[in-house]
Amino acid sequence: MEKTLTLELKFKTSEGKNKNLTLRNPAAELTASAIKPVMEAIVSLDVFDIEGVNPYSVAESARYVERIITDIL
Repeated sequence: MEKTLTLELKFKTSEGKNKNLTLRNPAAELTASAIKPVMEAIVSLDVFDIEGVNPYSVAESARYVERIITDIL
């Protein structure tokens, strides 16, 4: 059995679409008060531009995603 943990940061683009930033092997005890300022810093950098669209325009939410893989055969 293999278990992985990722931290998924959810943003809105400057066009209002969803954009995720996924971090592998995060610290498991991060809180909203620790994550929110980092997400706001990413937004405030305003250095990302893909064909005129800022993919990290608004910080929306964050969540841990746990994945368990069990081999059968």
